[in-house]
Amino acid sequence: MTNTEIRTVYNKIVSHLNEKRLKEAMDETTGLLSDLPGEWTLSDKLSELETSYRYMIRYMLDGMDDPNRHTFYNQLLLSAYNLADRAAESLLEKESSQLCFQKKRYYKLYPDQTIQAALDEVDKAINDLSLNNLLSDIENNTEMESALRKKKEEAEGELFLRIWCNYPASEWDYSALEESLSPARFPSETAVLIVAALMLNLLHRYDEKKLDLLLSAYTSSDDDEVRQRALCSALILLTIYRKRTRLSPVLSAHIEALKEQERFSRDVLDIFLHLIKSRETERISRKFTEELLPEMMKLSPSLYNKINPSDLSAESDSADPNPEWQELLEKSGIADKIKELNDLQMEGSDVFLSTFSGLKSFPFFQDISNWFRLFSPGHSAIQGLFPDEGNGKNHFLQLIGYSRFLCNSDKYSFCLSLQQVPASQRQLMTMQFNVEGADMAQIEKERNALSSDEKSSAISNQYIQDLYRFFKLYNRHDEFYDPFARPIDLLQVDSLQSVLDDDATLRIIGELLFKKEYFADALAIFRRLSARNTTDNGLYQKIGYCLQSSGDYENALQAYLRAEMIQPDNRWTVRRIAACYRNLKNGQKALEYYLKAESLQPDNLAVGLLIGHCYVEEGNYEEALKYYFKVDYLKPDSDKAWRPIAWCSFLSGKYEQASRYYEKILAGKPSALDYMNAGHVELALKHTRKALELYRESLSHDHNDTERFLGNFTPDIPLLVKAGIDADDIPILLDQLLYQIS
Repeated sequence: MTNTEIRTVYNKIVSHLNEKRLKEAMDETTGLLSDLPGEWTLSDKLSELETSYRYMIRYMLDGMDDPNRHTFYNQLLLSAYNLADRAAESLLEKESSQLCFQKKRYYKLYPDQTIQAALDEVDKAINDLSLNNLLSDIENNTEMESALRKKKEEAEGELFLRIWCNYPASEWDYSALEESLSPARFPSETAVLIVAALMLNLLHRYDEKKLDLLLSAYTSSDDDEVRQRALCSALILLTIYRKRTRLSPVLSAHIEALKEQERFSRDVLDIFLHLIKSRETERISRKFTEELLPEMMKLSPSLYNKINPSDLSAESDSADPNPEWQELLEKSGIADKIKELNDLQMEGSDVFLSTFSGLKSFPFFQDISNWFRLFSPGHSAIQGLFPDEGNGKNHFLQLIGYSRFLCNSDKYSFCLSLQQVPASQRQLMTMQFNVEGADMAQIEKERNALSSDEKSSAISNQYIQDLYRFFKLYNRHDEFYDPFARPIDLLQVDSLQSVLDDDATLRIIGELLFKKEYFADALAIFRRLSARNTTDNGLYQKIGYCLQSSGDYENALQAYLRAEMIQPDNRWTVRRIAACYRNLKNGQKALEYYLKAESLQPDNLAVGLLIGHCYVEEGNYEEALKYYFKVDYLKPDSDKAWRPIAWCSFLSGKYEQASRYYEKILAGKPSALDYMNAGHVELALKHTRKALELYRESLSHDHNDTERFLGNFTPDIPLLVKAGIDADDIPILLDQLLYQIS
């Protein structure tokens, strides 16, 4: 079998097991094992599994009462999953060129390089570094300290790889991993790497005991960094493997025990909200690269022209920004986009992916473990970047470390990019930092004043961003299962239902999904809530809005009508009902509700325009014009009513009036259709040459695309005939138009 064939068969087996088609899954597994003649233990286990399943079926058919049947069946399913995992792993280990399998083949050559051996190496490296630090005041051997720190980092990197590639695990491996995550066993910067390595390992192959270890780390660790990363990793894995974990009594019991902890529910909800926000990371990145940056590039010359060069001279006595600059930003729309990105950043969204995506090619990021490291000013890759400030600390690097808006990966990217800046300029940066009075004591005080929940939330958010960057930007990311390739929905995890199912929690989740415009997901939650709160007008409004946004006007209408029953004169609801009726081509009902909306808001010009549109669709042009003229009278500085007035005037035979309004429209920013419609009016007035000029302008606006022009012109021919134009003359006029542009 080729690698692709192995993965195809394996995925088919997993799909069968997810659907509880056990017999078909076992048949496919037999096919996998046929390519592993030496793995007789797996074949024996499959044979035992099938025999047990046949006996279970026979007992059921014989009518024997077995209260443990479902438990036994779940165990069979889990065993079948495990057999498929083992078979696929053995086959791929022989042939695959992926980094994980390369490492596994290497480690097989050195069986003494176990997880325990790697842990011992890290332990020794940490102790050596600690001892050196104790002696540093006497000897002050910085070169030795750098060498020992680098040795420690290399040992941590090797441990990371050992854990990542560990499958299948032995009892010795489980014991070593459990011991490595025991409280205070390792410092934070090491323990978080163990957690991340376990997550990558579990994404590679499921292992119930290792997933249980992550849950235990959340419970037992007294380090917030370890706790939050362990829980975050576990929740992502519980979602991905939800079909398997629901079969596990061990994991279900562990999660039930966790529910007794008050902070567990808060942490789960907080992580879920961060995971929802991570879904818009690519959208934010596109907004930055496709909207904001191009606009800024276009603006740069005009912004420079607005700056008087003398303002930049040494004689300038004012550092105040030119108010014209802000005016330019506001007119271009850049100010609004910047504010939007700033608001997203303040609420915890990931706005820096596009900024730092180009800074992940440093050798530092070739080492997988470095993507998950806590930011440390003392790391060998950035040590010495800035000189110490006489107290063994570097406040500039400390400040970077304190940032809640940059994830650890981006902090390293930022510092690594500064290595390309000359040392003299870096020194100026730190001097400027100190001159501007950055009070580190005050910053540390504010940081320490954060509540426990705020600190935990920041840790979870930064870890999710670190994960996101690895799975999207690592140079071999295609070799990894990407948990962010699809929404991570904790509501699909059975064991978490009771944690997230109370009304207040569901409302928070639903509102965030609604705000981020994930309407299908928000709809499911609002429907669940509406079943419990049948008199909540707002829920039915949002159900209707979600449905309307997806184009389901019929069901949206029903939701809005339900909302109207609860609160009859809600102006927003009434307008939405009218819009649904209009989209459903029920003009009379739409008009009825728009008139009701007008009675609730007599001065709402938008409603007046919509009423006019309804009358147009009903063919009542005289009534439509009344409303359009009302809008034009009440807001003469707006051109919103001009086009409908002009077109309605044409349809009702008031050609002179239509001509006057088209003159006003063409004096502004006319479209190709505006020129065409104005041409229709002039044709009706028997101003044939002028009509042809306007048609030519229409064509010019569409880059002389005659097909597009004719596509817009042809439906209007009956209207021209009704206006008194001879139908036989129209083709001749069109030919004349083509002569003029040829």
